[in-house]
Amino acid sequence: MNEMTMKKYLFAGLTAALLLPAHAAVPLPVVVAESEAFEIVGRLDENSLVLHVDRAPTNAPVLGATLSVETGGKEIAAPFQAASGDYRIEDVAWLQPLRATGEHGLSFTLMVGDEADLLAGDLIVEGEVHADTEAGWTLSPLLGGALLAGLGLAGAFWGWRRQQSRRGGAA
Repeated sequence: MNEMTMKKYLFAGLTAALLLPAHAAVPLPVVVAESEAFEIVGRLDENSLVLHVDRAPTNAPVLGATLSVETGGKEIAAPFQAASGDYRIEDVAWLQPLRATGEHGLSFTLMVGDEADLLAGDLIVEGEVHADTEAGWTLSPLLGGALLAGLGLAGAFWGWRRQQSRRGGAA
């Protein structure tokens, strides 16, 4: 491979590495609410707020309870999903304010048979969560670093080969 062709490949590779999107994954926002009797752990994903309820002392799941969630003066029921064993809120309008970056206080009203409990927790959103964003192709930071390291090694090898060919030609 001649010097001009190698330069073209190196330039093309470096350009591609710099232009490829490299997004660090933003963790899903989480809320944890605990009382002496119950624990609620929830995650805000692209489409819903998914809540898991269990008994605090035993970690036994609480299935089929009545759960409602309140934030910003608006309360909504979190219906139990028998197939997945969780509670889910999918109301787009109610979820919209929770997608903004920051801490969002949530109050939970849980009724299990003749037991009732009030729990509270903060949903912490580190980056905006978009409900209708298509997940595009991204380059992981690890893969991007490996690509850049490979290009650096290729450039070093090319420089070494060039130096060797000059020494051989001068002798």
